[in-house]
Amino acid sequence: MAPLTAWLPARPNQDFDLVVKIVGPGASMPLREWTPIAHALVEQGMAVMAQSSRLNGDGGDFVLTIRIATRTFYSVGYGCDVLVHLGENVPEFWRFSLQPGSVLLWEPPKAPQLHPIMPEGVIAYPVPHSDLCAQYDEGLLGKGFAALGALLQLLGIQEEPLLCLTALAAAPRSFAAGWDYARRALKKRDAYSLPLSSTVDTPGQMLLTPDQAIMVGFSVSSCDCGTTCDSELVRAPAQWMSRHTGMAGAMVSVLQSDLHPGVQTYRGPEGKVLALLRGSDTAIASCLDGFEAPRVFVAADIHDVLKLLIAGHDFIHSGLSDGVGVLIEETVALRQQSIEIRALAEMIRRKHRVTSNNAAFHRSDVFGTMVERDEALNADVGYVAWGAAQGIVRDAVALCRSFGLNVAGLYPKVIVPFPQEELESFAKTVDQVVLVESSQTHGYEERLRRACSFQPAVLMPLPGKSLTPMDIFLREGLGAL
Repeated sequence: MAPLTAWLPARPNQDFDLVVKIVGPGASMPLREWTPIAHALVEQGMAVMAQSSRLNGDGGDFVLTIRIATRTFYSVGYGCDVLVHLGENVPEFWRFSLQPGSVLLWEPPKAPQLHPIMPEGVIAYPVPHSDLCAQYDEGLLGKGFAALGALLQLLGIQEEPLLCLTALAAAPRSFAAGWDYARRALKKRDAYSLPLSSTVDTPGQMLLTPDQAIMVGFSVSSCDCGTTCDSELVRAPAQWMSRHTGMAGAMVSVLQSDLHPGVQTYRGPEGKVLALLRGSDTAIASCLDGFEAPRVFVAADIHDVLKLLIAGHDFIHSGLSDGVGVLIEETVALRQQSIEIRALAEMIRRKHRVTSNNAAFHRSDVFGTMVERDEALNADVGYVAWGAAQGIVRDAVALCRSFGLNVAGLYPKVIVPFPQEELESFAKTVDQVVLVESSQTHGYEERLRRACSFQPAVLMPLPGKSLTPMDIFLREGLGAL
């Protein structure tokens, strides 16, 4: 469902979903600068996803989109519950999908005649971001962290956790100035706060960047510590993470190619499993040139990066392939995400079952993870998506069904060899197939049209934009209309 205003007010026992957008020069801080704050939320039992982008393609303002929830979600969401505007220009509010109940933290222009008309129902708080960080030599990073401090204070983070975060922040004095200003000068005009739990025994989530997920995927696939591995993960996740990233550092090489600028290739010791960060299927195909039975997987999110790397090693060890590549699209490469520790522990247990009992290994065990289905009987519309678009479609399917629409989803994880049989079978169960592309490159559409007998409708983002679940839901003939 849409975040909308379900967080007003928040209670520990209710589902909570919040989408925050930080826009402007200070939002260009790397995702790693957001990490200590995200860790604090994860330790409170939250699921977190953060992703950087630009407002209008390559030339627009930086946007850091943060989704925080107490339940499982798949994409960065849609709408905007909280907008933190850091730019000196007057914002065009219509660009941010503000709605009644949304909160705006911004620095109003000093000239009264430049003040725009606020969208109806938006709760606006003036915050002097520039003045708060001007006394410190922390630059644009300071402005961004001053805004974060004010935001977290406004959302009900208690003083003790904020003091701890101040020590970890990249611009600590600006961060402290922001939350202190909000504490002193901002009076809430509605009942909202994060539903923070006072007692969290064991963190249920682990926060990972794409690089960390790649390194953990390689180290788990090579780990020989048996059944003690998953128990250590549950008992001491930080210790487990440190040990496995250290293992990966000694076995994984990172390569770059002049043929594919910007693409990073992670290769294990045998060179048979590769992860391509910010790659394309063309780049990964060239890296796998020379293998007799290559397979190319496409990760939907950071959880998928882990799962597909482990599955890729299973393919190699079982003799089903002699070379596997895992493609991580640009959208996923610019993401930070929490994953459930129990889900990672189950991956480890499954990996040990496969490697310890190879004689009983079944091809279906691995192939079953390559195409995931969310089917409905006689669905009107069946959505197909690869890569980053899968999260958007999963959330869109849930949204459509909440309004009584009969829709289905098919989520292939493999692109080479092409899953023609699964696609043809899925097409027979729905009235119309809609392929959802994550970019304008038509990479998956061309393959599908060449291989399959049916002709799908195609949805893709506008130039410089990203598709959202609401875009799919509101598309005429496919969703609500």
